[in-house]
Amino acid sequence: MNVGGKNVFRPAQLAVSLAHLDAVNVGAAGTFLVRGKAPAATIRREILARLPFTAEMSVRPVREVLDLVRSKPFAGVKFSKDLRGWVAVLAGPSRVRPAFPLSVPEGRAWSVRFDRVEGAFALGVWRRRPERFVSPNKVVEDALGTPATMRYWETMERIAKLVES
Repeated sequence: MNVGGKNVFRPAQLAVSLAHLDAVNVGAAGTFLVRGKAPAATIRREILARLPFTAEMSVRPVREVLDLVRSKPFAGVKFSKDLRGWVAVLAGPSRVRPAFPLSVPEGRAWSVRFDRVEGAFALGVWRRRPERFVSPNKVVEDALGTPATMRYWETMERIAKLVES
C-alpha cells in the first residue's frame, strides 16, 4: 500500500478511525500498533472495512515483535543509508524452504540477501545498487510462495520503543 501511487490511503487518518482500538500509526506505509485488546481477526476486519481497496495484511501479536527485536538479529551489522536490515512478516506458512542465504542477484553484486525465517518473520539485508532496485518483499514472496509485508528494521525497533514507553 502507498507504494508507486497504488492503493493509496492516509495511514494517520485510518489510525484516528481506529481510536476505539487504541491504534497508533507507525510510518507512512500502513504499519499500525494496536494497543487495545482485540483478536487479530477483529483488527483485520476493522482495517479492511475502512480501506477503499482489498489489501493483504499481516497481524502479529506485539509479543512476537518484541521477542524479535530483543533477539538482536542484526547484531554486529553496521547499517547505513546504503545497507539496511529488513523484516518481512509472512501472511501464511511458506510453501517451500530455500537454501539460505539467498542473494538476488546472485554473486558479489547482490542487492537483497535473504538470510533466514524465524517464525512468521523473514529476515535479511538490503544493499543499495544504483543500477537496479530489488525489492526484499518480492524476493521473499518468490522464494517462499506466500504473501509478505516488508518493513525496514528501524520500523520494528520503533514499534518496540512505542510498546515499551
